[in-house]
Amino acid sequence: MGDIFTFDDESFAKQASDLNIRDSTRRRSSVYRRISIRPSSVASHNSELVIPSNFSDVREEESGKASYKKALQDFVPIRVLGQGAYGKVHLVQDKSTKKLYAQKQLRKPVIPIVEEFNGIHSNHVKRTIYERQILSNINHHPNIVKLFHALQDKDKFYLILEYIPGGELFHHLTSNNSLGSAFKEDHVAFYSAQMALALRHLHKLGIVYRDLKPENCLLDSRGNLVLTDFGLSKDIGDGDENCKSVIGTPEYMAPEVLKSVDWWSLGCVIYDMMSGKAPFTGNSHKIIQDKILTKKLILPFYFSLDAKDLLNKLLNKSPEKRFKVDDQWPKFTQHRFFRKLNWNSLELQDDSVVPPIIPVITDPILAENFSPEFTNQKVSDYNTDQALNIPVDRSASPYDFFEGFSYTAPNSFIDKYS
Repeated sequence: MGDIFTFDDESFAKQASDLNIRDSTRRRSSVYRRISIRPSSVASHNSELVIPSNFSDVREEESGKASYKKALQDFVPIRVLGQGAYGKVHLVQDKSTKKLYAQKQLRKPVIPIVEEFNGIHSNHVKRTIYERQILSNINHHPNIVKLFHALQDKDKFYLILEYIPGGELFHHLTSNNSLGSAFKEDHVAFYSAQMALALRHLHKLGIVYRDLKPENCLLDSRGNLVLTDFGLSKDIGDGDENCKSVIGTPEYMAPEVLKSVDWWSLGCVIYDMMSGKAPFTGNSHKIIQDKILTKKLILPFYFSLDAKDLLNKLLNKSPEKRFKVDDQWPKFTQHRFFRKLNWNSLELQDDSVVPPIIPVITDPILAENFSPEFTNQKVSDYNTDQALNIPVDRSASPYDFFEGFSYTAPNSFIDKYS
């Protein structure tokens, strides 16, 4: 290969430093900037939430085996792992098996009260229901988080998820990183390839992810990437590529509402991992969106020609001209940006795959790869600090209203992955 395609990491580090890629203070997670915008053309929500007809608890028991069905009191909260725009996450431990899980919570609303707020809280609850539905049907991809139980009490929904002890990719991107807030290009290629594998799998199932960003990518104990947080995902089924709302984190949102939004977001995340910031930034959501729609993409001079070529294809504002990754998967995997990767090994995650970052895990229960901003909080204090202040009517009967939400994965699945 000619020298024109080489990438000098030391040169990159110096150039990145010269351009002040790294802020003097720790970059704040964009999870706090997630938004949901309802276009005026979208019809208003119905006055009640309905569990989808294809929800089913039939998988709670199989082949006559005793079910692994759990109740909330079977889990002990250990520490706080994170808090997002729509809920909070605890590290919990199963009292009987001592296994660790991530427990995502969201307070229940009462619809007559919620409707007074133009359906905003209703939206959040619907997304929790859809997240439960989507994750209960995606149970075998190594780059997608596993759901084991969905529970509820009179006040809240709970998703008992696979605990990924390596922490957020965002954490590794911004903490103890010799290149500031950027990764080496080879490392970016590795993680973006694993993101692409997860996205392609979702698209084949008719699901658009819609919120790809470093904060939603965790690293497992071996350092492989796992996609989490499906609260904004949408099942569009076959033939319907339109999403009916503009939704996501502003810096990573595409200029349209089509299935190809995920590949635009992948381009944004690649740009972010290589430069320390998203390609389009601003002080408000409107400024960011205006830039996405009107401003020309500017690629830093220190990006390699391979990276520039791939990003120009992924970050094309026209969906028709954008890299059609789903339809051109072999062309995508053979792009020179990924030239050092063995995609078959990457998909199988065999022993030949050595991730760029191997998380330091002295004891999984310590959650040492998660931000101290959360892990240092007392669980008792955190229980009173709601990420989403949804009004609650204590006289209501949420059990009746959300019948069908509870779920337990098949025994064989729990035995294999938990």
